[in-house]
Amino acid sequence: MGEDDIFDLTRKQMYWGIAAFMVVVAALILMFVLLPQYKGSLVEVPSELRAELISLRFVNTPECFTYQDPTTGRIFAGVIDLQKFTQERMDKCYRTEPEKGFTDFNFALELEGYTPNIDGKKKLLTSNNFFNKVDFTLYKQVLVRNGDRFEPTRLVINVQTRI
Repeated sequence: MGEDDIFDLTRKQMYWGIAAFMVVVAALILMFVLLPQYKGSLVEVPSELRAELISLRFVNTPECFTYQDPTTGRIFAGVIDLQKFTQERMDKCYRTEPEKGFTDFNFALELEGYTPNIDGKKKLLTSNNFFNKVDFTLYKQVLVRNGDRFEPTRLVINVQTRI
């Protein structure tokens, strides 16, 4: 074995050592950085969809504003009982934590044609941590039970995602 053979062997060992180190680094980056980001992007639920699903309670549950026939107990989804459309009912229907609730979804509801104006401003029903920061708005076509009449209108749901 000559001097040139030893030099070639040393050069090959250094090359393969550096190559193996680079492969390990690339595998670690792939495993701990790129794959979790990719997985997160696959399972991420848009905030509009999450807010839409949460806001279904306003028009589909009798604990909120949905009309429920007192004699049969039947719940009329998509029909809002005007007598239930109060701030007290909103506070019972949807409430966030007082200390950390500003990071949750908060809502301000307006029933078009039925929301009163006080001092030139519309009086909206708001969740307890709504701070007049509207990130996006949802609209739901509903019927309003006003006495014995059912009148079509739109429920405007202003959504605050976080402060």
